[in-house]
Amino acid sequence: MTARPRVLVVDDGEAYAAVVSKRLPEFQLVTSDEFGQGDRIPDGPSAIAFLERHCDLVDVVLLDVQFDIDESCLLPLAQASTARRLKRFQGVAILQEIRKRHPDLPIVMLTAQADLSLVDAGGEVASQSMTYFLDGDDLDSLRIRINQALLERASTTEESGILWGADPGMRAVRRRLTVLSRGKLPIILEGETGTGKSFLAQQFIHRNSGRNGLFVALDLSTIPKDLVAAHLFGATKGAYTGAVADRKGVFEMANRGTLFLDEVQNIPLDIQRQLLLVLQDRRVRPLGAAREVDVDVKVIAASNAQLGRAVAEGQFRHDLYMRLSPATAVTVPPLRKRPTDLPFLARRFVEMAAEEPENREFCDLIAAAVGLPKGAQLNLKTPGVVNPGSDGLRMKIPKPAWSLLASHTWPGNIRELEMMMQNLVTFTLVDAADALQAGLPLTSGTLQVDAGLISTLLAGAGKLPSLTAGSPGTGDPGDGHIAVRLEPGATLNAVSNSIERQYMLSLYRETGGDFRLMAEALLADPGKARAVRLRFNQLGLKVREILPQ
Repeated sequence: MTARPRVLVVDDGEAYAAVVSKRLPEFQLVTSDEFGQGDRIPDGPSAIAFLERHCDLVDVVLLDVQFDIDESCLLPLAQASTARRLKRFQGVAILQEIRKRHPDLPIVMLTAQADLSLVDAGGEVASQSMTYFLDGDDLDSLRIRINQALLERASTTEESGILWGADPGMRAVRRRLTVLSRGKLPIILEGETGTGKSFLAQQFIHRNSGRNGLFVALDLSTIPKDLVAAHLFGATKGAYTGAVADRKGVFEMANRGTLFLDEVQNIPLDIQRQLLLVLQDRRVRPLGAAREVDVDVKVIAASNAQLGRAVAEGQFRHDLYMRLSPATAVTVPPLRKRPTDLPFLARRFVEMAAEEPENREFCDLIAAAVGLPKGAQLNLKTPGVVNPGSDGLRMKIPKPAWSLLASHTWPGNIRELEMMMQNLVTFTLVDAADALQAGLPLTSGTLQVDAGLISTLLAGAGKLPSLTAGSPGTGDPGDGHIAVRLEPGATLNAVSNSIERQYMLSLYRETGGDFRLMAEALLADPGKARAVRLRFNQLGLKVREILPQ
């Protein structure tokens, strides 16, 4: 961004452009003679055309709501059934079109009509961006709103690793959590699996809470019911069968810090009463103990279902729900509800995946082949969206393939998208590296994603045959069994990956490294060899380093 933020005015009149040029000297007005107006863009089609060519020259757009112009220059709007209404809400139509193409570009909508409501014209996407500028004298409000839009853009990429995006729903979540993080009240986080509740809890709420204690997480969906109380409140030696030593509960561990109770709706009803007392009295009594321990904990209760509904169905105590403070409930929107963020999120996940050590090795190999420096960034190019970062390697998703991604409902939400982009990066880089090894020159740093790969990934990779415990590398893959060694790990995910890695390695050796035979054994379809090799690479297994046995 330049020293003076660059403001593009889209307006059929001259008032707003005059305000910027004459009364807001801290901003630089973007001018152009392409459309005969010089200091402003007069209509939607002209604005879209200008931004397609010069988006990099614009830091923020000031957009009028009502356009009294010829019907031939109006963009369509589903909520406007008449020409009069279309003119009245033309700014909403322009807003929607700009966001489709430039989702990260800040837009401030202006209107001089105090009674104008945008809710019925464009829903939340419009109402979140509106500023009333009625008499032309409230310069401070306009100045603040422009600066807020610029700051929001600066924070749309990442804050402590969080990918906020430009969706109004996520912006509302961020504003609300910024306030709630600093108080002592519990926070309820609701949202579908994979929307990032645990990540928000640790990387945003805890970090902004001002607390100097630990962040402690407990996933209540993974704990046997008879052990929930011990995990929550702690236990003394001998308090229950298997309690061979004193153990602290998560409340004690999180003292002066933050406690994240994931899938809180899974707490048994009899233990919910105990939890209520801990939240109320700020004291916890470990099982079998005669003493109580004072605790000062910021509680975040997360659920992939609505706790209010669980209360209505008798599965969650009403008094505990009220103690958790439903007024602080925040719902994280699913990915399908924030479609304008898809290009941005996909691009950032590609950049992150490219920096993983194994992918970085391939990136440097390809960069050297096309004359780019070591460490060149891998950027994602999607149809119809102006993407930053044109100096490095580019991964291009063809329009038909991108349409598949855009129409996908993403049941796994952000987590599923991240895995999808990791897969695409790995396989696209492997294909390019294989081409280089085969002596095929690369003429540019643009790598096109195979549309068929996207179809395969969206269809799912199927299930692995059953595993039996034992020594790795033994067993007959033809009967669906390969023995693996179960070893403790730091997390269940680490254990799962270890098992799958052993399984894949054994199957690779049993089939002589033939991925078609592996696909036949795993998925009953030799045509899915590409998907099997992709998973093989994701597990950190490298063909060139695996010696036959």
